[in-house]
Amino acid sequence: MTAVEPTDTAPLLAMPPRPARPLSAWQMLKTAGSNSLAIWDDAVFDELIVERRYLQQRVVVISDPNGIQRVLVENFANYRRADALRRLLLPALGTGILINDGEFWRRHRSLLNPVLDYRSTVPDVPMLVEWTEALANHLSAVPRGEVIDLCAGLSVLATITVGHFFAGAEREIDLMLARMAKFPGERRATDFIPLPVWLRSPRRTRAIRAEAEQWYPLLDRLIAARRSPDYAGGNDLLWRLVQARGKDGDRLTDGEIRDEVLTLANGGIETTLRAMCWIWYLLAMHPWAEERLDAELAAVLGGRSPNAEDLSQLPYLRRVIEETMRLYPPVPVMLRSVAADDIVCGRKIVRGSIAVIAPWIVHRHRRLWSDPDRFDPERFSPGQTAARSRYAFLPFSAGPRACVAASLAMLQVQLMVAILAQRFRFRLVPDHRIEPTGWSTLRPGGGIRVTVEPR
Repeated sequence: MTAVEPTDTAPLLAMPPRPARPLSAWQMLKTAGSNSLAIWDDAVFDELIVERRYLQQRVVVISDPNGIQRVLVENFANYRRADALRRLLLPALGTGILINDGEFWRRHRSLLNPVLDYRSTVPDVPMLVEWTEALANHLSAVPRGEVIDLCAGLSVLATITVGHFFAGAEREIDLMLARMAKFPGERRATDFIPLPVWLRSPRRTRAIRAEAEQWYPLLDRLIAARRSPDYAGGNDLLWRLVQARGKDGDRLTDGEIRDEVLTLANGGIETTLRAMCWIWYLLAMHPWAEERLDAELAAVLGGRSPNAEDLSQLPYLRRVIEETMRLYPPVPVMLRSVAADDIVCGRKIVRGSIAVIAPWIVHRHRRLWSDPDRFDPERFSPGQTAARSRYAFLPFSAGPRACVAASLAMLQVQLMVAILAQRFRFRLVPDHRIEPTGWSTLRPGGGIRVTVEPR
């Protein structure tokens, strides 16, 4: 078995700028407009709770696992969706679970959970395998030495597979998914500031609403088809949402289904895609890990594509994925508005504050992880995992508001890596600068440019 690479020879991985001291409010706004990861100064990676003020807004960065448990689990109802984020997306996502709280959110979440749990997604494995093999066939035709943007190819795969998951063979939905994955377009630092009504842009609000409303006729038609007694299609996500029932017979209306589909489309592709991209970057940077993964795949699969039962026999594959999501978490920052005063790790968090739980910070915190900027999949071996708080690793958040589609995302990434790693090596283009860039997801700024080497 290949040993872990010695620390003193570990490569320097892609990082955003990290200021040595806290930024002023003006510097923060200017920097956040291009990369929200670059606003975090060195102190937040050393201290478990950090309080700051920006433009009279109290901001509390919570990285202590016990504090995270308090915010995301024990008293989660007190920490609501950030008002600025809700205001930005409300015109488009309406009743979707991403932007709602309270009983309304609980009702939707209880109906969605069975639709998106692991057992519900396993029947989609053959489809996920089929389309990943199709991408592999496409990559095999790339001339040796030709440079490609790997994320672009993986984006096509993610869109097609998620489209099949949503609506079976009805390909009209693919354009909607591709557009909603990037919704609502270019982010602004002011999107996350609680501006007064008179400073908000009605033109931007109208544009956001119009972007979502253009898909209403398509979704209404697809939903109506699945409500019809004559429907003869498959049990795709839209069909499952139509069929979903609560204990009292409650069900989602057509408008609520439409909002949830738009909500899932907004995060379902980008979140998975980002993890896919960073995995190949890290494997290319660490040949010893690639070799160990190759050995495991060869021993278990012997060159064939995996099925759902195989995945439990590929522990190193899962460790590589989890370590990738530690270093480059798909959702780098979560914001919560504090509804009432609370005590977190002995500190008072006052009403009206913004609580920040940032996987980008938590996953690289010097008091939670040894040598946190180094790639080491063994951090996720059973022994090390058991010795660590579960709230030190938040790839899909935690608690009642954890990502509802986490099972599907993890399944898709495992299958994709298992198939493509047996057929190719991806080699990074020398001297191409990659900068982790964050807003709602963490993307590789500049793309990941590679050449493809068939095995």
